[in-house]
Amino acid sequence: MEGNKLLLIINPVSGRMKISSAAFEIIRVFSDAGWLVTVQMTNGRGDATRMVERLGAGFDRIVFCGGDGTLNEGILGLLRAGLDMPIGYIPCGTTNDFAAGLGLERENLKTAAERIVTGTPRPIDVGAFGADRSFSYIASFGAFTGTSYSVPQASKNALGHLAYILEGVRDLPHIRPIHARVILDDRTVEDDFIFGSVSNATSIGGVVKLDSDKVDFSDGIFEVILVRNPRSAMEISKALLALQTGRYEDSCIRFYHTTGAVVEMEQPTAWALDGEYGMGSCRTEIRVLHNAVRILV
Repeated sequence: MEGNKLLLIINPVSGRMKISSAAFEIIRVFSDAGWLVTVQMTNGRGDATRMVERLGAGFDRIVFCGGDGTLNEGILGLLRAGLDMPIGYIPCGTTNDFAAGLGLERENLKTAAERIVTGTPRPIDVGAFGADRSFSYIASFGAFTGTSYSVPQASKNALGHLAYILEGVRDLPHIRPIHARVILDDRTVEDDFIFGSVSNATSIGGVVKLDSDKVDFSDGIFEVILVRNPRSAMEISKALLALQTGRYEDSCIRFYHTTGAVVEMEQPTAWALDGEYGMGSCRTEIRVLHNAVRILV
């Protein structure tokens, strides 16, 4: 075939390191389909971004094998390099929220590679965070945000999603409300919040659920969840249940649709971008990049 150079970027320690036993089969799937495969292994944070920026223009297709954070880095590399090509995603992280929403194969990595070979490009919205960062499906602050990037990789590999839950529970006594002013398309909301997110996903951390009929990955609109600081243990319990069931009638929770958001805080605050650390400023602008990438599904 013409145009048959494929760059396969692998995070070897992602999830429970399933890739270590499946890498050969994955490469063979692409090779048998006529692709000339070049493999690059990441060694640390930001490697996937740098690899795409440095090498991406020399390939006809790029496939990322890792968790949501690896995909996040890869998409940032595509945006910075101005590359427009269908990409593949073989999810082998701990939660794989984004892959779940897209209906990608998450159990059998060989099957995931086969689906990429025969897949159809699907346009996907991406979030721009501040001046130079992006996210594939969520930017969040407040409760449990630090869990994503503070859980040691060894714990993630051994315990899977349970590692996030355990670390999150440990953080509960230390949660402090964050006073924020959130400017959306049609309103401004200001309060003390223990959690806030701008997302394009049906599952967040495997805990927060959004109905599939409320989320469209390519409609140019993101969903916003804000959880006001609860005033009692009962309100905390009700808010947690609402987040898990996707029923947001709880008085602590506010749910909106928007094409962008500006979040103003009294001081710079840590965010999680697809589970990776990101520092926001006192005024953080988030924009929807409509149909910015195409993922093979």
